[in-house]
Amino acid sequence: MPYVAVVALLAVLVFIHELGHFLAAKALGLPVARFSLGFGPIVWSRSLGGTRYCLSAVPLGGYVLLDLIDSRDYLARPLPARLAFSLAGPLANVAAACGCYAVAWLLTPGAHGLAALWQPFVWTAKSAWLVLSSIPELFRHAGNLSSLVGIVAEGGRYVRGETVRLFLFGGYLSMSLAVFNLLPLPPLDGGKIVFDSLERCASRLARFYLPSAVCGWLVLIALMVYATANDIVKYLA
Repeated sequence: MPYVAVVALLAVLVFIHELGHFLAAKALGLPVARFSLGFGPIVWSRSLGGTRYCLSAVPLGGYVLLDLIDSRDYLARPLPARLAFSLAGPLANVAAACGCYAVAWLLTPGAHGLAALWQPFVWTAKSAWLVLSSIPELFRHAGNLSSLVGIVAEGGRYVRGETVRLFLFGGYLSMSLAVFNLLPLPPLDGGKIVFDSLERCASRLARFYLPSAVCGWLVLIALMVYATANDIVKYLA
């Protein structure tokens, strides 16, 4: 059961990330073609207000598809709107991390009082620092990369069926998602932010973003395959 809870937690946190992008797009007037709960083949969908809301076969996270013709159409949007859209997902994860820590604090026996107003923010800041400080180690020791298999395995071991531990792990995992997505690499949110920030050169860079995003996806997929293979060998050994 702890492992199922961790999988469900990860799915919810990824969905919260995409929900942040979706709400920001709607608030900023960016056209959203599709908002999906889950990935893969579409099981159910309904169009409302120019957006197709979908329920997909694999209920892990979700995605937001803007209704834009190409990258030049996207670049024609105001810079603040583009930056806010890219930041909304990571910020949603920061808020979710703070919420998880708040619940964990309230569920901890004797851990109430005025500290409940600030302790979740302290834990959120500490987890952000822990994640940031671990990034150089990942580049130095690629064998430490964890895939979904490793996250679920280690998360299940840590949680051990305890609700407080589940929310503590959720806070750290949500902050990890926020930091990871802010890395300045296409096609991550951080890569988009860097690309958009170079607005003066954007017209020249527009043609390079899609190829760089595709290359970025290929690198990420290769890393995920490598990390998954490592985790499978590690946990089967």
